[in-house]
Amino acid sequence: MKIKNIISRKGQSLSINTIVIAAIALIILVVLIAIFGGQIRKFLFGASSCSGECTERVECDIGYNTVLSGTNCDDKNTEGMDRQYEYVCCIPLIDRIT
Repeated sequence: MKIKNIISRKGQSLSINTIVIAAIALIILVVLIAIFGGQIRKFLFGASSCSGECTERVECDIGYNTVLSGTNCDDKNTEGMDRQYEYVCCIPLIDRIT
């Protein structure tokens, strides 16, 4: 009798383990879809406001600054505008020593 109880308990724990592993895998899948879908970026960086300043692309020195796309700076651009003179959100990476 004791052997049958032990065997039946192992069978129950196996199915519980399977459910727990499946739930964890589902959570990981949802997080990966959110990251690659861009939803996490909106959450981390805010809706679409530029935390730096809107400047022309040629004035944003790459190396000292980075360009963040998809912000409210895009509203200042017009159709057919030369790419180097587009307004971009220019965010400083490091402080300049002058």
